Amino acid sequence: MINRTLSDRIFSAFNYIVATLFTLICFIPFYTMVIASVTEKRALIRFGYQFWPSQFTLEAYQWVLRGQAVLTGYAVTVFVTLTGTLLSLTLMCALAYAMSNKKFKPRNPIAFYVYFTMIFSGGIIPWFITMRAVGLYDNIWALIVPMLMNPWWIFVLRNYFNNLPTEILESARIDGASDLQILTRIVLPLSTPVLATTALFVSVAYWNDWWHGVMLLDFADFRPLQVIILRIINNIRAIREAMSVPGSTITIDMSQIPALSIRMAIVVVTIGPIILVYPFVQRYFIHGLTLGAIKG
Repeated sequence: MINRTLSDRIFSAFNYIVATLFTLICFIPFYTMVIASVTEKRALIRFGYQFWPSQFTLEAYQWVLRGQAVLTGYAVTVFVTLTGTLLSLTLMCALAYAMSNKKFKPRNPIAFYVYFTMIFSGGIIPWFITMRAVGLYDNIWALIVPMLMNPWWIFVLRNYFNNLPTEILESARIDGASDLQILTRIVLPLSTPVLATTALFVSVAYWNDWWHGVMLLDFADFRPLQVIILRIINNIRAIREAMSVPGSTITIDMSQIPALSIRMAIVVVTIGPIILVYPFVQRYFIHGLTLGAIKG
């Protein structure tokens, strides 16, 4: 057992205090947002943000979850996130493994092509024309296919694969294993930390994506959650602007709509599920940070 000196204990205590304060700084705004979403509108205006709701109400969530559109949006977003993350990981791992295989001769030209797409793009109009030409318009795949390949994560995966012990891979080839068997039975099981990290960021990108829903869905009878939430906010803003026009005949009582609480509820509804995914992959983050620090 290692005897810790007084200075080591003081330093450790200081680190714990700093980490605790930083955690509270990150947690308090989110907690305040949740409390504001369940606080009655007049109490929120009168008393401001509180650490406990003076008048509890779920009216904001009733406004957000009203009707079938939000539930359909949830189903679409969950399907897009799960399917897109699985397909994206599969394709990016296959390409990254090919780029890391030194016996694959075209790996350098392919790496340059992938890198080229990180620097240059064709622009919005050519991109939109291409999406329509290949059939990615007004269908569910328009929300999945355009985000399948991310050059940044492809290079992250390739670099991780390059650092794996080559002796294990060579021994598998000597035993007659194919590249597919090496990838699925050796490379991927050894790459759990980077796969978990990549999967988390890719799933967050799919979950928060609203751009493709706005650009590529016009007449479809479904919308992702982010687009529906955006429409709710825009509708409230449009009603207020229309009522402020002189001579307007709109007689909606805006005092009955908890606009501020609705915004807070929207944020909770939007980011709540994806936050719950982080604890399941957190241990892989820690393992990924310490993996290269131990040598045997």
